[in-house]
Amino acid sequence: MAEKIKFMPGSYSAKTDSLAHIEARVVVDDEKIVDVALKSQPGEREIEPALEKEFKGQILKAQSVKIDGIASASILTKAVKTVVGEALAEARTPPK
Repeated sequence: MAEKIKFMPGSYSAKTDSLAHIEARVVVDDEKIVDVALKSQPGEREIEPALEKEFKGQILKAQSVKIDGIASASILTKAVKTVVGEALAEARTPPK
């Protein structure tokens, strides 16, 4: 059985300037992802609220960036996985 990932509780952010120019803020407690917020970087087209809600729901349900994403938004899906993954990597506690 795989060891459960542990986090340092808090809020972590990451952004990407490639793909879709977005920023993610991820809130974690010591064992799970509690919240995910996505926003477009300044000067970029805003992420539609329905898309943000769908990504957030998938990530919270999976407790991971291993999500299906949204087929009609494949570039945005890749960007979301990248920035949320980077934020989660920062939040992970180092293995003992």
